Amino acid sequence: MRNPPERYLQTLQEHFAQVPTWFSGDATIPIAERSTLRTAPLTTNQDGKGTAFQRWFHFKEAFSPAFVTAAIESLGYRPKHIADPFGGSGTSAITSQLLAIDATTVEVNPFLADVIKSKVNHLSAEALRCHAAEFQARLARTHNDLACLNHLPPTFIETKDKQRWIFPLQVAKRLSQYLTCIDAIGEPDIQRFFKVVLGAVLIDCSNVYVNGKGRRYRSSWKSNQPTSKMLDEMFGTRFNIAFEDILHFEDRPRSRIDVIHGDARTALKQVTQPVDLVVFSPPYPNSFDYTDIYNVELWVLGYLGCSQDNLRLRRDTLRSHVQIRRPYEMPHHPSAHLETTFAALHQQRDQLWDTNIPAMVGAYFCDIEMVLTQCHRLLVNRGKVIMVVGDSRYANVRIEVATIIAEIAKSIGFGAVATREVRQMRASAQQGGRFQLAESIVELAH
Repeated sequence: MRNPPERYLQTLQEHFAQVPTWFSGDATIPIAERSTLRTAPLTTNQDGKGTAFQRWFHFKEAFSPAFVTAAIESLGYRPKHIADPFGGSGTSAITSQLLAIDATTVEVNPFLADVIKSKVNHLSAEALRCHAAEFQARLARTHNDLACLNHLPPTFIETKDKQRWIFPLQVAKRLSQYLTCIDAIGEPDIQRFFKVVLGAVLIDCSNVYVNGKGRRYRSSWKSNQPTSKMLDEMFGTRFNIAFEDILHFEDRPRSRIDVIHGDARTALKQVTQPVDLVVFSPPYPNSFDYTDIYNVELWVLGYLGCSQDNLRLRRDTLRSHVQIRRPYEMPHHPSAHLETTFAALHQQRDQLWDTNIPAMVGAYFCDIEMVLTQCHRLLVNRGKVIMVVGDSRYANVRIEVATIIAEIAKSIGFGAVATREVRQMRASAQQGGRFQLAESIVELAH
């Protein structure tokens, strides 16, 4: 496989902190064996807001492209195929593509799946220019029609009888024009791109913000509400940012990137191509429903049309929360540490804010077990699974996630298992808000 042209390599080095060393010479020469657990960079991308493609949409806990490239280097050879069962912001997919490696990524959230597809699709900058001009002309002659937003929950749009609303009426009307114009785009890839751009500005053009506790109203929101002009300006700015990356990387390698929209616990069964590296970070068992973070985008952009759609999406996510009732079962493979933790949680049931938390924790590791079983099936003999996981705590019982996963992985059949703590995370306010929960890397091999 050819090395990228000099201009592309220079651009890659500008936007990514670490480039695999096999780009600097003959691609057939194996790179030196390195341990990811000794040299791994930061697992989060909080300082990477200006990174190409990462800057399209803000993800609070996306891991960095440098982490993916470090994982690639740790293999000691050039991989042919990389998999990510929890696609999220698409870091693994886009980094693999820029490094001319085939990749498969799975993402259960339909909006995030479209974000990833838009990043890895080989869109033509000239085609985007033409469609942008057509879009602006169509937007100018399109009347607002709130009927296209009739499916939204009651709190979304301002009316006289409501105490709170996410979007002022004038912004909602303007959104209806944008959505009508996006629906009129005939080419699916271009339509998806415009939808992603609109999704990237929805929260900034609303009365709410999203943090680790979910959706909250901004302070003094009633006296400082967004306007339709703000929506136009932010959409234009966000479009230009994404367009710049499309233009800058128009000649990027055309490796095969498959984006599967589905539940990682079952979707990995669709993958048949052997995998050299599985790199991912699953939701943490912190009883937070991650679909809530993207609730506004999912509803406004039409991915959710009714409460049943929302329920189905929640059921397709890992059992890391208790917001909906689902069947709970323990992993099939043994973990002594999980059994001890489970027993301790049961002893503290009266202190828990939800009595289903012990069962949820057990089911979480059952779900991780399903994913790791498929990873074991797909992984080549020289390959690795590298995952970023985080601990949780309930009623002073610490859920040591990396330790439990390591025990389950050994039972599944992974012969080489290693873990390393990489940072301390802050616990919830109920637990004192101190940095006392570990985020760790788990590395698995045959």
